[in-house]
Amino acid sequence: MSEKPIIGILGNTYMTQPGRFSSSERVYINSAYANAILKNGGIPIAIPAVSMSEDPKACLDLCDGLLVPGGEDMNPWYYGEEPLPQIGATRPEIDEAWFAAGRYAMEKKMPMFGICKGIQFLNVLCGGTLYQDVYTQRENSILHLQFQEKYYLFHHVEVKEGTYLARILGAGKHPVNSMHHQAVKRPGENLVVSALAPDGTIEAIESTDRQIVAVQWHPEELIESAPEMNRLFADLVERSCEYKKQK
Repeated sequence: MSEKPIIGILGNTYMTQPGRFSSSERVYINSAYANAILKNGGIPIAIPAVSMSEDPKACLDLCDGLLVPGGEDMNPWYYGEEPLPQIGATRPEIDEAWFAAGRYAMEKKMPMFGICKGIQFLNVLCGGTLYQDVYTQRENSILHLQFQEKYYLFHHVEVKEGTYLARILGAGKHPVNSMHHQAVKRPGENLVVSALAPDGTIEAIESTDRQIVAVQWHPEELIESAPEMNRLFADLVERSCEYKKQK
């Protein structure tokens, strides 16, 4: 049996374009997530949404840790709001599958790392709320949706002293990329803010027990242009190794 921990990546779906044969729905994860986990000592596997919905225990018991990736906007019903005109596409069936997986992972104390939608999802999972659109709901917002390549560094975040994230990346300013228009508003239960953008937007959260670490930027796209971001994946692998030993 491999000593490397298995990291489940929550899957999404998309429809292929009609061609010679009719279009079909496919399960996918972005290869950048899998590559970042592999590079830092873990074994990535994609978890289809249908598997999470049908039997979260069966598919998650294979895993030692979870990566909650980016995706479409969350349905605001999950945090008690109606959709604003600025909200983007939502995928309720994906959200439901992720919640099934997330609730089971929380119950089992499985390590989780959230990225982009992942930070938003984990915050709502813990009872927090979101800005449906930072540009219209927060004053003096900087640009958070870059149009350059994903590996370009776009704005800075300030990692707070004394946080677990500071142990991983170091306290102070760090350049990151940025591809979102929603963000954490009120942190959920047992979650603390560990990094902020220059306009005060929450860029990272973590749980007091270290089960959850989550960031708003996309570190998987920065493992070459900002190698320090590998530490986030190495940390997930390390926490997953600890979990694996206790299973």
